[in-house]
Amino acid sequence: MDDKTKKSLTNLETWKRGLFMVVFAIISGVAKLLVTLVAIFQFITVLFKGKTSETTLPLGQSLSTYIYQITLFLTFNTDEMPFPFKDYPDGAPESSSIKEKTESSEIDEVTSVIDDERDHADISNEDSETTNKTMGDDDLKA
Repeated sequence: MDDKTKKSLTNLETWKRGLFMVVFAIISGVAKLLVTLVAIFQFITVLFKGKTSETTLPLGQSLSTYIYQITLFLTFNTDEMPFPFKDYPDGAPESSSIKEKTESSEIDEVTSVIDDERDHADISNEDSETTNKTMGDDDLKA
């Protein structure tokens, strides 16, 4: 076993994260069960009242956001641990995924390249238009 692997295996922070990952995976399972119960309740409410229960909508949203935050942590997309290590989510999730930020910067880069190519094409078109304008009618007939 090389030194890098040995160091990795004995890193206390990695083992702490692993323990928290197990705990949050269990919490995620409970939260998913609660979301399922909220969904069933909402369905029954729609069946009998014809509309959703406005009082349980925020609960479903916050549970969904909480599951999203846990999933980001479990998949190493963030090092930020979810509730109870930060405030319980209220509303839609914030875009905090490293992958989303990377994809956004890649899109910006591609857009920049496309804009550069358009500028180059515009310059080429202007050059040909200038050449056509400098040629007289006599030149075109020949």
